[in-house]
Amino acid sequence: MAALHSTIGRAVRRPVVFALLVLVTGAITGMVLYSKSGLFGLTDPHVVAQSPSLYGISLDEPAFTERARSGVVAMAGDLGFIDPSPDTGQYVLQALTTLPGFAVTAGAFFLVWRLLWRARDGVYLAQVAGQVRVLGWWLLAGGLLAPQLEHLAMMTLLDTMTTGESYYGIKEIPLVVPLAGLGLLALAGVLRTGVRMRDDLEGTV
Repeated sequence: MAALHSTIGRAVRRPVVFALLVLVTGAITGMVLYSKSGLFGLTDPHVVAQSPSLYGISLDEPAFTERARSGVVAMAGDLGFIDPSPDTGQYVLQALTTLPGFAVTAGAFFLVWRLLWRARDGVYLAQVAGQVRVLGWWLLAGGLLAPQLEHLAMMTLLDTMTTGESYYGIKEIPLVVPLAGLGLLALAGVLRTGVRMRDDLEGTV
């Protein structure tokens, strides 16, 4: 295990390797960014607002009913509204429906590589424990706030296109990211304890 850590540390310590890792993760982040409505939806000639309500409307069009097997009814539950001539404010709101989540992802990538750079000389260091703690708080706060901000932007955009359709209540929060943040905070506590124990041992020696 020590040899593995030393190998990883030597690899990350090389500027070329570190720059390559940052470039690869940056490219992945960019692809994720563009895949979400094409650059925050700013490249589309229209804006789309999704209703939070589920309608369960029966579909009678042959294009849908012909795909259903015998005895199966085609239903549509989601309702979207499209404005083909949006103004600047609507474009901004559409961008905000995906921007918070991207900011959390991009910030997490940056903090992960900063953590790896700090850990190139070992994991039981006060700086490493601090970086793990920062990453944990970032994921915890971002995982809780980003969905709410995106929901608020979507409902505000929906208000510009409909009347009485939006719902400004609390949006359901995906728990994976906040739980990962909590786990990292717990790990930071373990690392801080390890750092203190190592310092105590070095002091006694």
